[in-house]
Amino acid sequence: MSHKILAGLGTAAGGFLVAGLVAHADGDGVSPGVDTDFMTGPLQNFGLFTDQSFADPSDGEFVATVFQSQQLGFTDILTSGADPSDGVGFGATGVGMAGETVNTFIDPSNPMLDSTFVLPFTDPLAQIFTDFIQYGF
Repeated sequence: MSHKILAGLGTAAGGFLVAGLVAHADGDGVSPGVDTDFMTGPLQNFGLFTDQSFADPSDGEFVATVFQSQQLGFTDILTSGADPSDGVGFGATGVGMAGETVNTFIDPSNPMLDSTFVLPFTDPLAQIFTDFIQYGF
């Protein structure tokens, strides 16, 4: 079971400053109701873990970063704001929470390590993060 702990600003700001992202906005001509400005960065492989980032400027500057390790067996999902389309793909955990920055750590092999840290505000660097993805960095 996850628990809430208020954490410092460094967690949010540090988690969202991931360099080397290249992303794309979903194309035009998609069916109504599809989130056309949801952006996905490429899957970055760092050996023991991978990282993928997401942004949706029309949903209150929603941003997210997902760290995963197959070898170590964990997933860490850092969101700021809420994206009702669930473009990140982790259900309620990936949707985030409006007005909050949430870090959720999940380890299926050891549920005692599962935790959720909540900051009662969105990431102040979300716009910069979105710009980096949008312009191919």
